[in-house]
Amino acid sequence: MTLDRRRWLGLSTAAGLASLMSPLSTWAADAAPRAALLLPLTGGSADLALSMTRAAALAQPADRKQPEFLVLDTGGTAEGAALATGRAVAGGIGLIMGPVFAAEVGSVVTAAAGLPVLAFSNDAAVRDTGAFSLGITASQGVSAILAYARSRGIRRVAVLTDAEAWSVQSLTAARAHASRIGVEIFEADITSLPGAGEGLAGQLSTASGGSLPDAVLACRSDPATIELCGRIVELGIQLLGPSSWSEGTGAVLGTVEGAWFAAPDPAAFASFAQTYEARHSSAPGLLAALAFDAAGIARRLDAAGRVSRDGLLAPEGFQGALGAVRFTADGGCARELAIQVVSQGTTRVVARATGQ
Repeated sequence: MTLDRRRWLGLSTAAGLASLMSPLSTWAADAAPRAALLLPLTGGSADLALSMTRAAALAQPADRKQPEFLVLDTGGTAEGAALATGRAVAGGIGLIMGPVFAAEVGSVVTAAAGLPVLAFSNDAAVRDTGAFSLGITASQGVSAILAYARSRGIRRVAVLTDAEAWSVQSLTAARAHASRIGVEIFEADITSLPGAGEGLAGQLSTASGGSLPDAVLACRSDPATIELCGRIVELGIQLLGPSSWSEGTGAVLGTVEGAWFAAPDPAAFASFAQTYEARHSSAPGLLAALAFDAAGIARRLDAAGRVSRDGLLAPEGFQGALGAVRFTADGGCARELAIQVVSQGTTRVVARATGQ
């Protein structure tokens, strides 16, 4: 999930990383760790875990001698995650940050024995385990971009779907939010749409009840989907995209000219990314930013003496490198997103919306 650093860093503002960290600076300098960071330090995702550990450390004051959180290895498995959680509980930890993978979350919640778990997975289903979901979910991006599209006169939206989990969650989210905002949703199975030649307009019309939709929502950013999106743009239909297009290369963005999508504010991320790169000579990805934000949340809760479930549910929410978030009692996360339009191979922010 590595972002195109040239495009993101070029959108930096003077706010700087300090503005993200300043509200959290009251953490006691000699306090024992109150949070644990569960990451796959060994195995195939060890490099990802390293970047997330480094990012979380950026939220710690430079003059602190002891780490503010325990970093524990899950090995990338449910069993390893449960063992790591057990160690955290035995050590008196009050908040679990992680794990990364959805398959680990259930075992972590069980082993956490009632402690709040702030999971990094972007799978909305982790809420069913009792964890809080910090990841950027399909529902967040879909709800935000549909609300913006409706404000621009869009009423009929065809959703490009297949059996992939993210597509299924995107369609589910679109249907859930549609009636609330006055949008009609149609399903267009991407595996049945023509890959070349004529006929795309006809099949989109058929899928959308007999006439072309006002907009088409793409759920993925793989090459086949991007090629199809380019042909949809040629038909003059407004294209809506997933949050993952914020990580798009020039080739991707050059194909979806004029598309709208909702993603974390690139300027806020750039402030974090510049500091990370100056320290480690490499560009961070979205998961690294999530780890930074989680560590910041833990610091604020500890400073307020509220390292607890109730603390996470504070109505004012939390600010971070990926924007403002506010947790809900069902484990969901309302996230402020920037509505972006693709223009000449890059993006510009045109509005802001809260994705749920």
